[in-house]
Amino acid sequence: MRPAKYSDDDLEQHSLGRRVSDDGQRSGFEHDVDRILYSTQWRALAGKSQVVASGELGAYHTRLTHSMKVAQLGRRMAERLERQYGGPNPALVEAACMAHDIGHPPFGHAGETALRRTMDELRCADGVLDSFEGNAQTLRVLTFLAAHKYPGHRGLHLTRACLDASTKYPWERAPLDQDPARHVKWGVYVADREAFAWVRAGRTGTDVPVEEQVMDWADDVTYACHDVEDFYRTGLIPLASLFPPPGTAGGETERETERFLDYVQQKRAREGVEFDRGAARELMADIGKRLAVPAPYSGSHEDAVAVNRRTADLIAYFTRGIELEVGGAAAIRYGARLVIPPERRAACDLLKELVWAYVIDRPALATQQHGKRRIVGELLRWSHESPELLPPDRADELQLHGDPLRAAADHVASLTEDHAIALHQRLSGAGLGSVNDNVWP
Repeated sequence: MRPAKYSDDDLEQHSLGRRVSDDGQRSGFEHDVDRILYSTQWRALAGKSQVVASGELGAYHTRLTHSMKVAQLGRRMAERLERQYGGPNPALVEAACMAHDIGHPPFGHAGETALRRTMDELRCADGVLDSFEGNAQTLRVLTFLAAHKYPGHRGLHLTRACLDASTKYPWERAPLDQDPARHVKWGVYVADREAFAWVRAGRTGTDVPVEEQVMDWADDVTYACHDVEDFYRTGLIPLASLFPPPGTAGGETERETERFLDYVQQKRAREGVEFDRGAARELMADIGKRLAVPAPYSGSHEDAVAVNRRTADLIAYFTRGIELEVGGAAAIRYGARLVIPPERRAACDLLKELVWAYVIDRPALATQQHGKRRIVGELLRWSHESPELLPPDRADELQLHGDPLRAAADHVASLTEDHAIALHQRLSGAGLGSVNDNVWP
């Protein structure tokens, strides 16, 4: 099918008020991909956690390699959908996938939690609701914090369609007593209302474009497949006990399955989400048909081949059954909806819980997580209390908006994990380093 055409409004570049000139070399969305690729914030993702710290020994995914795989998978899905339905544009989906985690702070979930809790404490006296959220920080990076090549203009000047597709939660933070879910997850800071209004171009409500839906599914599938692969290789996730080959399951499989389902049931109860244990068991059995892991990972070439084959089979299972429900003039933007078979979405969600059960909430990691939160929280407090500690770009920012806490949060969120550790040691006096050390990103 012939690819659908995006409008001039979709292709307009933020802050510049014009679309990319069509010189026959790159499309507007290819410009988006390249601007993200060449940004400082994209490079910094190499030093930020996906699940475990970026400096851990072993070939764990970092936030950068995760984002690269999300982009690859999102583009491939978009290419297939475009051939069948005429949209969405693959380069646009790729750009959104690359951008989706660009606002995330050092130390992953622990860092994000520390920034939010510390900001909430410091804002509480003033009655200010806004705080820190990695997805809202993404919009801020793309439209305000990042630098491109045009003097007097902030951000990367991405297209409206790209910024819209990169916004996973198109709302501001809600009070806890009014909407607990939107108190925890939101995608727009009050400070960025103007940029968000430009992105939405008069659209109200919380619908997201089809390009965002493809990006979000690529993110989920990558998390479920590649992160589980990481921790099977290192012996933390017992896939051989949970998903043995057909006909070999015994008491160990039953015990490990029940232990895992107990964890999921308790976690869902805390979140106020219903959990059907019987349906989860059926999903585990269905997943097992595609995994069928005979033994713990040995590190042999044969095992490495088998892991890659199983991961490829899982990705194919999650991505080849998707369809578009087209309700508009074209299968782009708000004219289409991604349809994912419910059992595949449920299976993906269950696989993601493996990482939480066996890695993120692992008691042995509690001391690391505590240390990560302390580093980030104290850096934010110190930078807020002493704005003279801010690097030149954040000092410039502070002059623009006059909010020292937001400038401090922007600074700490931009740090790689090595930068954060080095800066914390210097400011705490634990290790002064050298006057020649570069502790800024």
